[in-house]
Amino acid sequence: MHVDAVENALFSITVNPLLKGFISRFDTECPQDGSLLLNSLKDFLGEPVSLCSTCQHISRNIAKPFYEVGSRLLKADKNFMKKQFIKDEYGGAWFKGFGLMMKGIEKYGIRVPFVPAGPFEIVWNLTYKCNLRCKHCYEDAGGGKLPELTTDEAEMVIDKLSKVAGVGLPALSFSGGEPLARKDFFELATYAKKRIPYISIASNGTLLTKDNAKKVKDAGVDYVEISIDGASSNVHDDFRGIPGAFERAIQGVKNCVEEGIDTCIATVIHRDNLAETEKILQLAKELGVRFMHFNYIPTGRAKEHVELDLTPDERLHVLNAIGKEIISLYLQAKEEELKTGKSNIKVDRFFSTCPQYASVTKELSQNLGQKFMVEAHYAAKKGVENVANFLGGCGAGRLYCAIEPNGDVKPCVFFPTNKNTVLGNMLKDNFEEIWDNNPLLWKLRIREDMESYVVNGKEVGCGKCPEKYICGGCRARAYSYFNGNVKAPDIGCIHNKPLWEKLVGNRK
Repeated sequence: MHVDAVENALFSITVNPLLKGFISRFDTECPQDGSLLLNSLKDFLGEPVSLCSTCQHISRNIAKPFYEVGSRLLKADKNFMKKQFIKDEYGGAWFKGFGLMMKGIEKYGIRVPFVPAGPFEIVWNLTYKCNLRCKHCYEDAGGGKLPELTTDEAEMVIDKLSKVAGVGLPALSFSGGEPLARKDFFELATYAKKRIPYISIASNGTLLTKDNAKKVKDAGVDYVEISIDGASSNVHDDFRGIPGAFERAIQGVKNCVEEGIDTCIATVIHRDNLAETEKILQLAKELGVRFMHFNYIPTGRAKEHVELDLTPDERLHVLNAIGKEIISLYLQAKEEELKTGKSNIKVDRFFSTCPQYASVTKELSQNLGQKFMVEAHYAAKKGVENVANFLGGCGAGRLYCAIEPNGDVKPCVFFPTNKNTVLGNMLKDNFEEIWDNNPLLWKLRIREDMESYVVNGKEVGCGKCPEKYICGGCRARAYSYFNGNVKAPDIGCIHNKPLWEKLVGNRK
């Protein structure tokens, strides 16, 4: 049994009942000071905070000892926490995230990987409307007229999200379809920003004219992710289905950069653009933006092109190429810090949504005698290696979930929409009840019973992997390749190559 499975068993019997009782003592709202839970964290981390005598007593004598013990149990670095929570460059998102963490312990106890009392982020596919016809679209957007929430209904959803678990959602990402295709997008983005700290959009970039980029900035959007699926127009446009899409998307990137918006190019790497991987990484550097790699998942329209999915060897090549970029930045920053005492180099520039990215960067850094790793979407910062198991790689239905244009809730955007994957509806159902009790969510959250298979006398699969607590494999890929079985292996992982060859064939 993996050591973290033992820890989970011990936590549930010995530690968790005590922790739940402790948190309930300071998870209160003071009429004078507000949330004691959040104020006590500031007090613990040494930030000046004014507290009434009662709150100060509880903070110093109950909350502080709890945070000391809890940070050790969770393998969290106090200095890392202090730097992130106090600085909180994301407008309060870190503190809301912390509140959800604490309430998660109060509700479910500590377990590895961790389950907060609400998602840290929700990706909201705001519309089915789209002006492109991308081969990989998980929504099959752009065709037909399917029901979508009205402006008033969408604002009702935002209001509900702003109150999740009594803390509120830290981050909301508008996606689609193409979110800018909705006439009320800027109205909804502005409305959301007043209630949720961190707002982002995922766009194909073709509608991000100079005027629209300014409107995005004025709406308070913190981050824009623009899809670029090739380093040349012929590759990008072929995949996106519309001639001229590449030039317009690149101009959209430049327009956002000129407005001072934190901008990223997002690439679904597949067999038809695999040869351009390094060129696309170079393009991101030339444009001065972040880079995000997305898995090719055979769902939605992508199911018609399943042959585009990468083999385990191809995926490992991509992850190594991305990992080496961030390793290089990390080493440059470290060298600069040794010379000058500080570094202005931003390390968090290259990411992947592929859960195996955590394992790849961990190995790359260890080979160089370093000690850090990238936790999937999370930045490569010193201290992340201490919370890797806690964050747990694949966050589907655990750290984040998705909302469909009609308000349906799913564990992840890459899950198909059907009666087995729709968890409820934001207008009709209580979101917290969904989050607390839905059986599919708990299947995704628990790693001890993940499956493995014997292939040619060798056991392979996520169930036997020692790194399933920092990775967990892509659950959407498991769902797609194993007929809805979310416990099955991610056959795109290099460690599961024999299973890929058995199911898909040794494709050349």
